[in-house]
Amino acid sequence: MDRPSELQARRLVAQGLHSPVRTAAEVARWMLGVQGQTYAAGIRALSLRGPHDDAAVLAAVDRHEVVRAWPMRGTLHFLPAEDARWMMRLCGPRVARAQQQRRPGLGLSEPDVAVARKALHAALRRGPLTRPEVYEVFRAAGVDPTEGRGPHLVRALGGEGDVVQGPRQGSVETFVHVDDLPVAQRELEGDEALAELGTRYLHSHGPASVKDLVWWAGLTVAQARRAVALARDVVPFGSGGEEDWMGEWQLDVPAAELEAALAATYELPAFDEILLGYADKSLILPEKLRPQVLTKNGLSWPFILRGGTITGRA
Repeated sequence: MDRPSELQARRLVAQGLHSPVRTAAEVARWMLGVQGQTYAAGIRALSLRGPHDDAAVLAAVDRHEVVRAWPMRGTLHFLPAEDARWMMRLCGPRVARAQQQRRPGLGLSEPDVAVARKALHAALRRGPLTRPEVYEVFRAAGVDPTEGRGPHLVRALGGEGDVVQGPRQGSVETFVHVDDLPVAQRELEGDEALAELGTRYLHSHGPASVKDLVWWAGLTVAQARRAVALARDVVPFGSGGEEDWMGEWQLDVPAAELEAALAATYELPAFDEILLGYADKSLILPEKLRPQVLTKNGLSWPFILRGGTITGRA
């Protein structure tokens, strides 16, 4: 098996697309974050990596074992409830600075944001709120949620580490304060947080590079290099070009399992991590098929992966 094929196979195995059954919570803990800006696609992505039952994943969301939040790149992901706060606080600052620059155009001042934050946190401590109810909280506090201000505030305040999404009410999003989740938040910061991020990304997504981690987590290059350097139980994969790293456990994966993973056909949801989890999409997505699967402005559709390569839209 040549190096590109082996890299494709190892990523399929690492991501759990060719692995024993896990619970939804176990999948979330293993993956750390699964793209979820399309709600149903994120549920399906978790299901395919573990229980193979979307209802089981939805039940884990109902129990608040898995939550939906903005931990990376200002983009919605499903992640383990206990990792929500430290992930958002580690990966959120760069997004927050970009969001801040948009506020004058929305007619929002920093005092407006502070008022909205205080009102939202106080309201959520009394119980979960739907998105329309959150907008009413802003309005009652004197911050007009119309003309894009409400969505901006939800996204910005949601990325700070204290607010996550819970189970939907029908098609309506709900919001929960992290202090009211049934599991205690892990308190990680600095090098400890970077080490945890690097370890879990490389074990669940590897082989992957510093560049991949920069893309996935939205970190600076210096932060990503530090995270990889601090990662536990990882080994380099192959040689040549930018160095890739993977979990040491992958040394024990038999060749037959790699070959089977590569030979299988997978029907995957939009925004799936096997595509969105890495900086370079060309390894599995031929350029001529890109408009069918992933546009340059970020739209994605379900796709078929066969022999390690995307063959078209599902």
